Amino acid sequence: MTGGWIRGPVLGIETTGRLTGAAIFADGRLLAESAHDARAQSQETLLAQADRLLRALGLAPRDLVRIGVALGPGSFTGVRVGLASARALALGADLPLACIPSHEALAWPLCDLGRTLVLLTGLRRGEVFLEAGRWEGHAWRALLPGAGVPVGDVGARLAAVPGAGSFLFLGEAAGLPDLSGELAGLGQAVTEPLVSARRPAVIACLAARPDALVVRGVGLDAVEPLYLRAADARRPGTSDG
Repeated sequence: MTGGWIRGPVLGIETTGRLTGAAIFADGRLLAESAHDARAQSQETLLAQADRLLRALGLAPRDLVRIGVALGPGSFTGVRVGLASARALALGADLPLACIPSHEALAWPLCDLGRTLVLLTGLRRGEVFLEAGRWEGHAWRALLPGAGVPVGDVGARLAAVPGAGSFLFLGEAAGLPDLSGELAGLGQAVTEPLVSARRPAVIACLAARPDALVVRGVGLDAVEPLYLRAADARRPGTSDG
């Protein structure tokens, strides 16, 4: 390991939000990133994009030490395309796959602030994906586990979460008028594009941590996306028992 990262190049794939693309992170630094607005991108196009990025760096899939993928919540089609592409690459190159919850990836750029972060994503039909937590070192501590909730219930759900009044709201739904009344007085929405965008560079970075959740081989079939509809989110491989 080099500092807080594993050694060698890691490929990160992000398809769960507006941006779709790939990034290469190695030995504590970002080597390259390619992303564009293509939420309905096909698996074949995404794999070609990753291949071009690797070739530009003189790398092949066999040179990677790990692949990372965003698990959602996010675009239903995007999540499935990203996971299918990552599985195909991991199986083809016999590589481990690091599974990165999208809310943690969104919160990661603000990990040094010591603030309670509230993730608001996927506003659709009056329901939003909600999660609240804070970073304790490099560990994400969920104070309010991720779930899909009605917009009108957001304020009540957050009432018992420590830090009310100084929350930082993140995610594509954080600045929308539908939620402005619910969020008034609870904190500040972060809407700057470079902070609020879902970027493949963050997925590659988090996938390169030594404590990232990793599966490989037959375990890849057990990885499930995080959709957060009608039930709390669970990490892959966990159960109700």
